[in-house]
Amino acid sequence: MAGDTSPINASKRTSATSSLRHSQTTRPASPHTPQQQIRSGSTSFASNTSPSSSFRSEDDAIIFEIGARWLRAGFEGNSTPACVVGFGPEDSRRAGDYRGWIQGSAGAARLPQPIAAEEWAQSHELWRLDSREVDLGLVEDKIERAVRETYNQFLLTDAGTTRLVLVLPSLMPHPLLSSLLSTLFSRWRFSSVTLLSSATMSATAAGLRSALVVDLGWAETTATAIYEYREISTKKTTRAMKHLMQETGRLLTGLASNTEDNAGTADEISVGLAYCEEIASRFSWCKSKNYEESSNKFNQTLAIPSPANPEQEYMDVPFLRFAEPTEKVLLASGIPEHEMDDEERSLPLLVYNTLLSLPPDARGTCMARIVFVGGGSRIPGLRQRVLDEVSSMIDRHGWSPIRGKALERQRERLEQLKLSSQRASSQPEVPKGNGEAASPDTPLPDPPEIDFVEQKLRRQNRDTPVPVQGVLREIESLGPWAGASLTTTLKIRGMVEIEREKFLQHGLAGATRDIDHPVPDRRSGLRSGGDRSSWTLAGWA
Repeated sequence: MAGDTSPINASKRTSATSSLRHSQTTRPASPHTPQQQIRSGSTSFASNTSPSSSFRSEDDAIIFEIGARWLRAGFEGNSTPACVVGFGPEDSRRAGDYRGWIQGSAGAARLPQPIAAEEWAQSHELWRLDSREVDLGLVEDKIERAVRETYNQFLLTDAGTTRLVLVLPSLMPHPLLSSLLSTLFSRWRFSSVTLLSSATMSATAAGLRSALVVDLGWAETTATAIYEYREISTKKTTRAMKHLMQETGRLLTGLASNTEDNAGTADEISVGLAYCEEIASRFSWCKSKNYEESSNKFNQTLAIPSPANPEQEYMDVPFLRFAEPTEKVLLASGIPEHEMDDEERSLPLLVYNTLLSLPPDARGTCMARIVFVGGGSRIPGLRQRVLDEVSSMIDRHGWSPIRGKALERQRERLEQLKLSSQRASSQPEVPKGNGEAASPDTPLPDPPEIDFVEQKLRRQNRDTPVPVQGVLREIESLGPWAGASLTTTLKIRGMVEIEREKFLQHGLAGATRDIDHPVPDRRSGLRSGGDRSSWTLAGWA
């Protein structure tokens, strides 16, 4: 009943009330992450235990990877950059400029008039390696705009308040490096800038201390041998993505000329760079070393948007045609080795010559740790083709830099002498006059000496894994930006620490050219020994 006040009912209500209060006190007030599940390896998350705190520590460094086409930026501790900013004309429009939307995709695919191949991609580049053809003032303005846009739209922090880390190739010209540092120090108040080599960071991102990093970049392809985090040899070639895009543009211009009357010449391109890059990223591929032309799976025909009207018209292209630019530009198929300049070597020859220039111990380590990075490394079949070509060069020439017809004739003569000696040793012995066999009076070989030190080392290192050496092997990498993020998270001062006051006083001339590149002190960031106020450019000197 409603008015029942018996002791039994009262005890039931008391127990129900106490259980309800207990459940309310033990239930969490708001969702939260358990303390043991917080990631302890990243400084960006380990110190944030309350929902009201920010997701990033204020002392986290900013990492910039700057190339000829793109700028990648983000915070240390992350595996990928926060943004990728380009330097093309579409990324440099002023407020109120809607030409990119008015023209549409047709205007980007088909150019109003053919353009020479050398001038075709100049508006999409930040710089060119030949500094005589670069307007350094325009380069500084583009860098300032890209950095300001990166901070205001993506990083959402004040520029110059935290440490800045730049990931750059070690073959960067000094005028471009000086313009880049002058822009950062004069227009923002960065206290210091750390320079990290892109090749070394690529090896770090692969978990390696030694590697051969092949960077298929925009203007050139570099092969850098790294041994214990030090660059010991670097070779380059101009066969890179820029020439591949130009050859692809010529191919598409020739295909479009079959349906149009106003076709460009062989040295002119009538399609846009964005359209050409879209086609190349989707359909470019590389043939295998044992490719057969009679294979039916590669004789198909693809329908791609026509440059004249990409939204409504299509043109049929054989799939084999998309492998021609890669074979011609990157692999130099059909061109003899003696007809190529030192700066125009094919990719397999570049890798082989770089390995050939190394000492035997470093060569055996680097050839088993080949890392491919850059935009060209994504072409299907290219990396395996390069390794197959390098393997055939090793089988044909060995590790000797000597070439020529005289050497080939000498090798053939030695092979004939070797065969004749083997045939003579296989013949039966001629008996003597008394019927006994003529056995040469030669002493027995001495037993091999026992090296007790070697046996002791083998017993001690029985459980230690033996490193792979002497075989061609490819290793995957996360790229130079991820390697710089990992290195910066360890709070290790870089080899090149450029302070603001010293650079504004003397520029790059204030750096000492030390050949040995001594390791800096981790506490102060200065060089160990000598003048403590000096600094060095290390690999950029």
